[in-house]
Amino acid sequence: MKTSLNIILTGNGKGKTTSALGMVLRALGNDQRVCVIQFIKSPDSEYGEKRMLDRLGVENYQMGAGFTWVADKQKSLETAAEAWAMACKRIMSGEYDLVVLDEVNHIFNFNKTVGQELISTDQAIDLMRNKPAHTHLVFTGRYAPQAIMDAADTVSDIQCVKHHYQQGVKAAPGIEF
Repeated sequence: MKTSLNIILTGNGKGKTTSALGMVLRALGNDQRVCVIQFIKSPDSEYGEKRMLDRLGVENYQMGAGFTWVADKQKSLETAAEAWAMACKRIMSGEYDLVVLDEVNHIFNFNKTVGQELISTDQAIDLMRNKPAHTHLVFTGRYAPQAIMDAADTVSDIQCVKHHYQQGVKAAPGIEF
């Protein structure tokens, strides 16, 4: 009987990371060991969730070069490769009950834009299938490939109905970061 889940949070709406962090809180409330690896957010920035994860004693890493639409593409490739290697190592260690790969879905889309496959969908599916039996895995980010969604146990496609950005309201501390 399957004891762990593969969960995909995708779509163009707001709340994918927030949903994953809610699962982090639930896992912590059940005395589970958690790791969060952020594929886009840079270690040079202090995000609200990073500060809180640190306070809660959650192992977390910001591995990115910043948002892919403004960051240097080569640097983004390098940091994504490092983040994927770390993610595989952490997941396969068996030390964690929940591992969140925040914004990893962007990397699969980024593969297309740079014409180089950094992380293949096959690699991701193999990781989902071969991870320790007790480890739940959460992938967040827009553009989750169909093959990865097909391999998952749960997929939430979060759609934007209305967003304050559309009204010219900028990112708000505590809401976006």
